[in-house]
Amino acid sequence: MEQESSSGTSSIAWFKLAELIARKEREKALNVFRLLSHSFNDRAYALQLEGDILFSLHDKGASEKHKQAAFLYQKEQQWVYAIALYEHLLSLDHDNSDLLAELIHGYAVIDWQEKFNERVHRVCMLFSKNLIDEQQFIKTFKPVADYLGTCQTQEKRASIVVSLKTVMTHYHSLPHLPYGF
Repeated sequence: MEQESSSGTSSIAWFKLAELIARKEREKALNVFRLLSHSFNDRAYALQLEGDILFSLHDKGASEKHKQAAFLYQKEQQWVYAIALYEHLLSLDHDNSDLLAELIHGYAVIDWQEKFNERVHRVCMLFSKNLIDEQQFIKTFKPVADYLGTCQTQEKRASIVVSLKTVMTHYHSLPHLPYGF
């Protein structure tokens, strides 16, 4: 009986939270959320929800919460969730090479060739249009280089390297990557 009461209270709190967000009452909404978040066992999920709330309230702090959540998802090997958040963040900041680096890494890990190639193309295009410099270009491929060093199979490593080289051949004057690709 007590659990039913607790569940009912929680449901009411979620409705109250939705109402506060709809009325754009930021502080009250965050206070209710913080109370509700104590019941979560997943810190990344709590950060993602907080980011979602801030995003719906047009608060600039949303991106930071989403980055923190994506980092935790990545750390927990929950790549699909991390990638989804990085893609959302990239939709808000199209030329962010740090986000592209995380996405290239994530797509390599989950072996999604098309998205991997798409993001590598994007980085090459940014460099060719002088939107990122040589240092940023090289830094963008550091996470995937680190991942290649820990790859379980030679076949997967070779597949990633071939994809990188194939995409990069479409661009002239790219800097040499010092990662042994």
